[in-house]
Amino acid sequence: MIKRLLHKNTWLRYGIAGLVSCGLFLGLYHMMTVEGADNNPRFMLLRLEDIGPGGYYSSLEGLGKLRAVLHYLDEKHVQFGMAVVPRWINITDDGTRYDKSIDQLDDTYIQAFDKVIKEASEHRGTIGMHGYTHQAGEVRRGDGQHASGVGNEFNVSDLPETTTAAFAESRVKEGWGRFRNAGMTPHFWEAPHYHTAPEQDKVFRSYFGLLYQPDVNIDPNPPVARYENIVNKGFGTTSLGSVYVPTTLSYIPIGKDEKFILNQLGVAERIYSFFFHPFLEFNYLEPELDEFGTPVVRDGIPAYQYTGENKSVLQKLIAQIQQKGYPFYSIHDYVPFTPGERLKVGSTKTALTEIGNVSGSGQMDIVTWDKKSAAMSVIQGQYEELRNDRQPASHTWASIPYADGAAFTLNSRIDSKKQGLWIVRPNGKLEAYASTGDSFKRSQAWSIPANRWYDLYELKQPNGDCILAGQSQDRSKLLGLYLHGNEIKSIKPYTFRSSAARDLIVRNLAGKDQQKLMLFKDNTSQGVEFELDQASMQWRLDKVELDIPDELGSIRFGDFNGDGREDILRWDPRNLTNRVYQQTEDHTYKLLSIFGPWGKTNGRLSVADFDGNGKDDIAMYGNEDGFLDVALSFQTDHVK
Repeated sequence: MIKRLLHKNTWLRYGIAGLVSCGLFLGLYHMMTVEGADNNPRFMLLRLEDIGPGGYYSSLEGLGKLRAVLHYLDEKHVQFGMAVVPRWINITDDGTRYDKSIDQLDDTYIQAFDKVIKEASEHRGTIGMHGYTHQAGEVRRGDGQHASGVGNEFNVSDLPETTTAAFAESRVKEGWGRFRNAGMTPHFWEAPHYHTAPEQDKVFRSYFGLLYQPDVNIDPNPPVARYENIVNKGFGTTSLGSVYVPTTLSYIPIGKDEKFILNQLGVAERIYSFFFHPFLEFNYLEPELDEFGTPVVRDGIPAYQYTGENKSVLQKLIAQIQQKGYPFYSIHDYVPFTPGERLKVGSTKTALTEIGNVSGSGQMDIVTWDKKSAAMSVIQGQYEELRNDRQPASHTWASIPYADGAAFTLNSRIDSKKQGLWIVRPNGKLEAYASTGDSFKRSQAWSIPANRWYDLYELKQPNGDCILAGQSQDRSKLLGLYLHGNEIKSIKPYTFRSSAARDLIVRNLAGKDQQKLMLFKDNTSQGVEFELDQASMQWRLDKVELDIPDELGSIRFGDFNGDGREDILRWDPRNLTNRVYQQTEDHTYKLLSIFGPWGKTNGRLSVADFDGNGKDDIAMYGNEDGFLDVALSFQTDHVK
């Protein structure tokens, strides 16, 4: 019957075919959107190469010219990396040895060099460590390996000592020490000429989560960043993951101009990234003169300026890249989080864990409540040094008996800069504990309805009020308490439609000292916020829809670039990726980049400012292995 009907009605056949095709297209489009088609923004990365206290920059005049180039990049809103060689060595024909390090702080020239680099790092520049000396050996050689900026430093064929992991580790430690003494922090590693042995690469990954080079021993010419989501071990404390960022466009060879880079911009399946030697701009600079024609000197450094606009290769290149609509990203925008430290916090089966600032240090501490021993312990986190440094040991701050059905969270109401504890007990008690900086002291207790709790969240409210909310142990209800002054009121429980696992998150309200509890449907941008109706003391659900695409994963909020605006993170636990949407000045959200794969399956993702730099970071807590792995944000606020 259907066959005859279709045969007689040709229009019906075509109509059905059209509907089927349309349905397939919409289904495919939804799959592409949800599963994450390559919709990463187009951008450009720039790394300035071989900057060190020697060579073309060995004089105050050379530093003045370098400063002019760096200042020009800042003026043109160009984010850039600086591959800094911390110690510069050269040996002349007559045996004279040049040896300068960035930590020779009593040297007038080094003071000027350090000032130029630090100044640039505060104006769109990111410091990286480019080897230790970028050379090898102690004698002059015909092949130039003795000279910084020329030599390979690692894996030199006739210097077997340069091929070992022990040699690599000693060089990293020496270089890091020089940076630390000079008051600088390198954020990435780049091996000189990418010339290393595979065993040495394990060392570099253990010390740095971000490597501004390809992993040449696996793929010397990758089109995009390579995420190696493996445990780094053998050199210091273990850590999880590392990211290699290539310079896909290479550099401009001698005799070529800006077209060498521009002509490569047609390939869509790769990022755009190149490196450049700043001294190549020196011929386009001239001394800056005051109104009397006298050369200007700033901070003891001669001042230089470009002879005009769009005359140098770099000037022309930047202008045309920006005309084509490619913003210059920092490496921290392309890789929005840098894999960092790993902390041992214990299994979720034996302990409850919270993250916050209980010591008053400004960095995130890890608080664990051992269910058996009753120990409330604190690891005072340190995230500003090397990722493989040993974290401080856990110390017991209080002994608080645990009972099944109890829950705790951190208390910002007593002291927001040094958080204490909230504890709810199944027998109908709420307890508040204050932090002394090295212990927890109970300050107050209230009688509350007896309930068995699964979790607990603190929600700050106006005028110092506070809501404590959490799920019942069977996850069937949302429980709540409202605190006003010393008074406490119980909120009527809200009954969920099911007792399935759900991901409740806390959201800070823009411009207000207030927080809301949110629940979003996975793989969508739709959710609800739980609003307290104080007249009836019961929960009201308000629908929320975010201005970002529907994609795989769940929602997190945070200020990831420190501009004071709320950003959105789309965490996909299946593919271990995180999409960062930065909020713009007009309060819309723009995709910055995608981080990952990084993390572990069956883990929980937390957002907090672990290192206290004003930019929220992420951490993965494994439900089984008991490790907390941190990835730090150094994103810029260039998205407008």
